[in-house]
Amino acid sequence: MKKIILLSTVLLCFKFGNAQTKIDTLDSNKPMKISKVIKTLDLKTELDLITFNKILKKEFNSVINSSGKTTIGNYASADVKDGYVAFNATKNFTNGDMLSINVNGGITDGFFAIFNQTKINSNVGLDVKYNVRLKSSSLSYFESQLQKFNKILSNSDAEYNMSRTMHRHDSILLQSKLNLFAAEINNIKSRLKETNLNAEQMANLEYQIAFKNLQQDSLQLKQATFISENEAAKEGSNKKKNDKNAAVSNFEYTGIMFQWLSFGGGFQNNNFNQFKPNFSTLDSQIVKQNNVVWNIAIEYNFYKWSSLAHNPTYYLLVGVKGSIDDNFSDLSKVGLNDTHLYGDSINQRTTTKSFTAYKGDYKTNLLSAKIYADYYRFFFKNSAAFHIYPEVNFKQNDNPLYNIGVGLLYSFNDAKDKENKAKLLAELYFKLSDLSNIGKSDLSILQRNELGLRLSIPVSFFNF
Repeated sequence: MKKIILLSTVLLCFKFGNAQTKIDTLDSNKPMKISKVIKTLDLKTELDLITFNKILKKEFNSVINSSGKTTIGNYASADVKDGYVAFNATKNFTNGDMLSINVNGGITDGFFAIFNQTKINSNVGLDVKYNVRLKSSSLSYFESQLQKFNKILSNSDAEYNMSRTMHRHDSILLQSKLNLFAAEINNIKSRLKETNLNAEQMANLEYQIAFKNLQQDSLQLKQATFISENEAAKEGSNKKKNDKNAAVSNFEYTGIMFQWLSFGGGFQNNNFNQFKPNFSTLDSQIVKQNNVVWNIAIEYNFYKWSSLAHNPTYYLLVGVKGSIDDNFSDLSKVGLNDTHLYGDSINQRTTTKSFTAYKGDYKTNLLSAKIYADYYRFFFKNSAAFHIYPEVNFKQNDNPLYNIGVGLLYSFNDAKDKENKAKLLAELYFKLSDLSNIGKSDLSILQRNELGLRLSIPVSFFNF
């Protein structure tokens, strides 16, 4: 079984390694691809690197601000089986890196106890991750889309140059009119000094001066509110920038691929009731346990999205985590009832309280490590995905523990939403635990299973 898991992991890595070097050829019926490793750029057929990085940064932000099993994105999620809720927030940096903070909480008594308020967030955890996008990336698109993009930029440049020319022309024309009015007023004033003018002629010249002064004042007011050459250039540059940003946002590409590393750490508080049936008294059988475990992790992520049916979308995560842990996950979950009798021997009333406890030998301060992977393969126009997630756990003084799970993820969208964003993500999963049976269980490998449902609600409730 160990060899099978190792071989599968090697094949997966080999597959993704090959996918990174695949380059599509230019064809009228196929999308073209540009990669950052290309040194010489022809703007007639390829995107410039600044635009290329803007699109990658936007898509990277979109992926991180999504929801999933990993702690990425702005979302709220709930695990129906384990009584677990999580909230995630992200911080975007100007260099394209992203910081994500995941806060989670739940109750070991079960999911619905959260809403009955028997105990609020008794198990609280915090995980912080810093995501760094790697340079090896690619983008696929049709040449007609690039021509449309370049036309928008060309029109924006032409409009900018025209506005600059018109501003200079209007400024020169305005000053010329003011100079003309000044010359005409001086000319009329000189004519008023002539001695042979009668009263009617003098009144007519004074009226002309008053009218010219009024026109001159109007032009001077316009000149006072006329923006300077530098201000006009700044406004034009801002409009060009906004036009390009809009063109980048509306650029329709058929595929994108990028990779990133995640560096993280955090803690988890395990608060639960431990059931010790060997104790004689009922009170001593239930022991309140509270322990904090710490972890650090590094993860490699590979994401490839495509809108074309023959080119599938997939996502791979491979991670290593080290921690100062406990064996809470190895304990058995049991449901218990406490019954109390009230009244005398004739009139009696019985009350029953149900709660969850965990049975087994509880150990803390254990050095542990975990190697894990998540692989999503999307289909149905990227609205559903097959999910497989193997893991190997190493704990102090124990043999390696092998687990594997599979899931079916489906996104429910709002048909009225133009951006077609998912409103709810649901995953039905099936997990096989302890494949090598180091726990010496009497159950078969198929009986050592876990079936559950995970729900995620992508929301932008907090983006700091």
